[in-house]
This record gives sequence, structure tokens and C-alpha cells, in this order.
Amino acid sequence: MAQATTYSTAGNREDLTDAISILEPENTPFISMMKKGKATGTFVEVQVDKLQTASFDGVNEGEDVGSFTNQAADRARIGNYVQKFRQTWKVSDLQELVDTAGVASERANSEGKCVRQVKRDIEAAFCSSQDRQAEAGSGTPYKTRGMLKWLGVGGQPSDVPSFAQNVANDTTGTQTETTFNTVLQELYEANGMPGGQLTLIAGPSLKQEISKFSRQLAATNGTYVVNQDADSKKITLSVNVYEGDFGFVNIVPSVHVNRTSGSDTVDGDAGLLIDPEYVAMHTLKAESATQLEDQGGGSRGYVDVVAALSCLSPVAHGYFN
Repeated sequence: MAQATTYSTAGNREDLTDAISILEPENTPFISMMKKGKATGTFVEVQVDKLQTASFDGVNEGEDVGSFTNQAADRARIGNYVQKFRQTWKVSDLQELVDTAGVASERANSEGKCVRQVKRDIEAAFCSSQDRQAEAGSGTPYKTRGMLKWLGVGGQPSDVPSFAQNVANDTTGTQTETTFNTVLQELYEANGMPGGQLTLIAGPSLKQEISKFSRQLAATNGTYVVNQDADSKKITLSVNVYEGDFGFVNIVPSVHVNRTSGSDTVDGDAGLLIDPEYVAMHTLKAESATQLEDQGGGSRGYVDVVAALSCLSPVAHGYFN
């Protein structure tokens, strides 16, 4: 018997929902926590200084002052170049007119994606080990120094004096509570942790290792204790704030620490231990969306930001790598 079926009948409408899913990590904890400032040029500098070594030898009664100290002798400038971050879009004249599922306006959707992507680009660059670069013509743009490079990954920056260089780090790739506390102790001995509270931007594996601190019993390796709320039937296995002998550490997971440009590979063991009081984003050009002239083929434009990462003192921070 002849019959019309869904698989043989022409003209059946497609069932396409008005929804588009984008599942990509786009949290930006590093740039969200830091101070914000205005850049007035392509090279942003800050100054670092130090106190003299503690001396308590005493002074004889009646002794005149015979020698003097230049208290400005150690003062130094450290700086970073701005970097232009840009994402572009173009939509044909006809694509903007057709009815697209889940998109009221292809132009607005494209521009909105660019805004999100630029923020993620900045976060990844600021968390990276790339060094600063002065612009030198085509193919050699300005680059801003990433935080890991500020802290000496791949070699100490040449402009940072020894007293301001990072000394608190662990590169074993395997964290225990002992090694974690060693880094905190190194940081405290170097600067006294004036901010009092740090934030660890942690790769996924590092975050998991820290969560084990509260539940693994060293005396019985492989045995764990857990926090259980019987009334709510809830077991808590994560650590978001660590309080140790040298202060508080807020722990925030991130996939952007130590990324390679253009790669989706995540360094799960990497982490930035940050004192938010001593890091800043200096912006030469704030985020802006520009629509270019339609030359007949359709609308086009870009979203860009020009900014530098300023590390106010590398000795204030630490890292895991």
C-alpha cells in the first residue's frame, strides 16, 4: 500500500531549536582580581625599592655622624609593554537578512562573541610565560610580559633587580601540603606578606591536589577523611580557602595558567600565587567595538583592547609550575 512517510516525503520542515550552545571556559579570575589603571604610553613603568638589612650594633654616646647612606640607591624601574588584543567579525549582507535559528542578529551575535574572546585572550596572555616585546614593524607587534615570566619562569627578567625577584615557587609538578607550605613560608620570609591574603589561580590538577590536603591522613597513606553533613546528605571534598601558618589563600580554578598561544592544551599543575595588591592592568585603549564601513559585501568590524600587565613587585608573588 502506498503511503506518505517522514523519510520519503519532500517538504517536511526541519526541527531546529532556537538555541546555540557554546561550552568553553571563559572565566577570567586573574584580570578580575587585579587593580585597574590607565596607561598613557606604550611602555608602562613602576618603581621598586628595598629597606636596608636590619642593623642593631648601636651608636656610642656623643659620636658624631661621620657617614651617610644613599636611601635611593636601590630604587629601580621595571616596566612592560602594552599589547593590542583584537577579534574581528564579518557578516554577509544576505546572512544578516535570513532567519537564523537561535540568532536574532548575526552581526550582534558575532560582535558579542568577539567581546568574550578578547577577555579570554587577555587572561591567557597575562597568565603566560611570554616575555615583553617592543614593536619593530610587520610581524613583530608589541607584547606584554605574562605573570609567569615576571616571576622568572624561563629566566629572570633582565630589568628586575635581584631584591625584587621572585623566590617563592615549586617546580616539582606534584604538590603535597608540605611543599605548598614551603612556598608560603618562602613568600613570608621574602616580604612578610603585607597584603595578608593571597589568591591561588590553580590549574585543575593542582586544585584537586590541594583539596586532598584536608582529607588525606599522612599516617595511613591512602586513607581519607571527609566532611559530612548528615542532615543535608552532603559530603564536602573541596578546599576553596586554605588557612595556614602564613595567612589565608583563596583558591580559584583556572585553565588559563601557562597556556600556549593558539593551543587548547591545559597545564593542570600550574598555578599563580598572587597578592592582588601588587598586580595591575594598565589600559591604553579600553575595550571598544568598532563597525567598519560596509563596502557592499556586508557588515564587518572588530573588538579590541590595548593593555599591559604591571607586576608591582615580583617578590610579592609565587608560582607552581
